[in-house]
Amino acid sequence: MKKPHIAKFAAAPALLLLAACGQDTAVENEAVADETEMSATGTSASGNRDWMPAGVALPSGHTVIQDTKIGMRTYLLQASVPNDPKSEFPGWKSALEAAGYQVNDGMLSDGRLLFDGGNVESGQISVSQPEDVEGYMIQIDVTQTEQ
Repeated sequence: MKKPHIAKFAAAPALLLLAACGQDTAVENEAVADETEMSATGTSASGNRDWMPAGVALPSGHTVIQDTKIGMRTYLLQASVPNDPKSEFPGWKSALEAAGYQVNDGMLSDGRLLFDGGNVESGQISVSQPEDVEGYMIQIDVTQTEQ
């Protein structure tokens, strides 16, 4: 008894669908890579951070882990420091207020200082002690207003 040729033709659309799925994933990955501009400097060099609020400075001895632009309006800076930087919060708060930002310190118990105003839609400075970082991590993220 001869096998029908239909089985061969039924498998073809399934293979095409699988191939198309793989291509879509590659295109999506390229699109995400295009929207994210990343440079991990690995040093305490300041780079071009004109998005950082005036007066907000990282403590000496910091090491930049990640300095990223996500999309068109969001920036993320992560730096490690050997000692607990929570004592920096009062200075950061003063600098933000002096620069005209609205500051919300209601989350300081969680290690987060929130701010907005001017060209900043939302921003935060947070301090944490992740397991994969030696010492402490300071994270500053800012989403700018639409321009």
